[in-house]
Amino acid sequence: MMDNKLLNLFKSYKEADEYDLLVSFKGRLSQEVLTELGSLIRTSLSAEVKIKKIFAVFIELAQNMLHYSSERRTNEEMKEAGVGILAVRENSIGYQIASGNLVQNEKLDFLSERIQRINSMNKDELKSFYQQQLRAERPDDSKGSGVGLIDIARKSDGPLVFHFDTVDDNNSFFTISAFFTKEN
Repeated sequence: MMDNKLLNLFKSYKEADEYDLLVSFKGRLSQEVLTELGSLIRTSLSAEVKIKKIFAVFIELAQNMLHYSSERRTNEEMKEAGVGILAVRENSIGYQIASGNLVQNEKLDFLSERIQRINSMNKDELKSFYQQQLRAERPDDSKGSGVGLIDIARKSDGPLVFHFDTVDDNNSFFTISAFFTKEN
């Protein structure tokens, strides 16, 4: 039985304000929730010139969480989906899109090496790598063509920033973010 003690939403409110959050979501992501969040972002950023790129990166980060989070929950229709957190920040110079979810520790080296490799490339090299990955064999545990992180880097205005927080012997919390400068 759940006890009915007061949630300290003021603390969450202040943190959201401190981080300049436009949108934040934590929980089991479904296609329906993703559609609603996408609509909210489109509405919130409708005047932004880079809206299509920002929206595409948000969707890509959300789908990574949906498909690859090692924390899974099942909905009423017995569909399984990943659990994590998504956030969109805005400040005077730009927008930051971030996601976080549990990943198996055995995948940390691969993720770290992949992102560092992507961050070392310029836009032309990223385009070439993207095309190469589209033609390559798909990894067994991949839900797509393996180009998601490359596509995020191609669309964003700077390197991908990432971090791992150890949770236990099996999992770590993986945070990744992309940044977009505002057009003046």
